[in-house]
Amino acid sequence: MKSADIEAEVSSLKLQRDTLRDRLNLLVQRFQNELPSAAESWIRRELESRIEDHPDTVVALGIEKLRSLKGRVSALVASLPDIAKKETSDTVDWPQYRTRDRDSDSRGVSEFYFHQAFRDVISHLGAVLYEFGLLTEPKDHLASWHKIGDDRFRYAINPGFEALSTPVLDEFQRVYKDFRSVEDKLENKMKELVKTKAKELWEST
Repeated sequence: MKSADIEAEVSSLKLQRDTLRDRLNLLVQRFQNELPSAAESWIRRELESRIEDHPDTVVALGIEKLRSLKGRVSALVASLPDIAKKETSDTVDWPQYRTRDRDSDSRGVSEFYFHQAFRDVISHLGAVLYEFGLLTEPKDHLASWHKIGDDRFRYAINPGFEALSTPVLDEFQRVYKDFRSVEDKLENKMKELVKTKAKELWEST
């Protein structure tokens, strides 16, 4: 095959890659819109669990502080859309812009990215729980929250985030698989092009 023919295939593959990347960009934006609802559900379950695990603390807080706690949680929930966009705004971290050598999860970097984003968003609850003395664990429980800075905490164990939490995840995985397949073909075709051009140059001299 001549280099001109290979270049045509390269152009076609680049067009396919860019089209798929544009679709993935739209899916990440959909994820940003779906994430707050999934995070709110998790936050409310975690808060309820903390209330049940700390009855003495709840009684000691009293009515006024409990109202304040509810207010803080309501404010957090209201801010979730902004938090979600902030935590997922850096396109450098989007799977479709990452190279394979940055893949850090055996299940695929795309799944890893979305789980990490979910964890980043729900971890904003940690400071609120800490403020009201609800971060301590029962004696037979492993620590599920870790302090990572001044008044900053991170949920440390599996938060139970599944694809059903945000419907866009399944679609993203399917498109992302096609995207990586095209990128592999493009990479191989680029190598073939370099070799073919070198051969043609040699034969023309």
